[in-house]
Amino acid sequence: MKSLHDYGSLLLGSRLRKFSEALFAGVDEVYREAGVELPSRCFPVLFLLRDHGELGVSELAERLGQTHPAVSQMSRKLQRHGMIEEGSDPRDERRRLLSLSRRGRAVMSRLEPLWRAIVEAVAELERDHPLSAHLTVLDRALESRGFAERIRAHLGGEAVIEIVPFEDRYAGDFKRLNLEWLNRYFRVEPLDEEVLSHPHEILRDGGAIFLARHRGGIVGTCALLNAGEGRLELAKMSVTAGCQGLGIGRRLLEAALERYHALDGRELFLESNSRLTAALTLYESAGFVHIPRPAESHYERADIYMVYRPSPAQIPA
Repeated sequence: MKSLHDYGSLLLGSRLRKFSEALFAGVDEVYREAGVELPSRCFPVLFLLRDHGELGVSELAERLGQTHPAVSQMSRKLQRHGMIEEGSDPRDERRRLLSLSRRGRAVMSRLEPLWRAIVEAVAELERDHPLSAHLTVLDRALESRGFAERIRAHLGGEAVIEIVPFEDRYAGDFKRLNLEWLNRYFRVEPLDEEVLSHPHEILRDGGAIFLARHRGGIVGTCALLNAGEGRLELAKMSVTAGCQGLGIGRRLLEAALERYHALDGRELFLESNSRLTAALTLYESAGFVHIPRPAESHYERADIYMVYRPSPAQIPA
């Protein structure tokens, strides 16, 4: 009877997950024996707060390589366990900062001997089976070029995706795709109907619209809306259901970012929803960071506000 090992690289992710789960389970077991009921998955947040003092959820998410909603959920759990506490940033009262609580500092101090034992156990495991260095190299390689993109390159799928600028003949596609997306996840608000029915106004106001063409049809859209005073909004990002997973959203986003840099804009922002974890991960990977939502928002559905603050490596060439 076959097992995961018999499928080699085809099930590499599943094999790595099995290995990861074994490590987590072992650490969780010794934590429980030490009287700590928190799962080991929570401790990266605690380590960062221990070593950096106070951090916002956006900073934690960036350092951990996780989404803002995932880190928010973990932080709430740690607060319920009394391990961390929340306070306001003295420089900006709207910004919330997390830090270790008194109990959290005490628990972290008590676990020092256990962590030394974990490090020694990993070293013992790796003496004959080195892994950590290879994982670091692989992790950085995937950051520079995602795995889906690598798969598509072998399928030849990337060659048939073309990003094209807006033309009159695409007005119907622009509206159709965005209505499809809105009806799938939320509802069509009056502002949506207004913008989608008059795409030429976006261009007339100094914005831009990009469309993705795949096998002769328009399957994705993205727009830059001019918000005035050098500020632009990334909006109307939509990919039809049958073409998701082909990297179309990333290609559209890259085109929009190129235009933003060409316009020498002062700020690029977007509004989104915490349910859209795949989209948020895409935005974060491109250099968008979460900030507190302004008092006035364009859309009822928006509970996430992000601004574009890329590192030099994230700026399109």
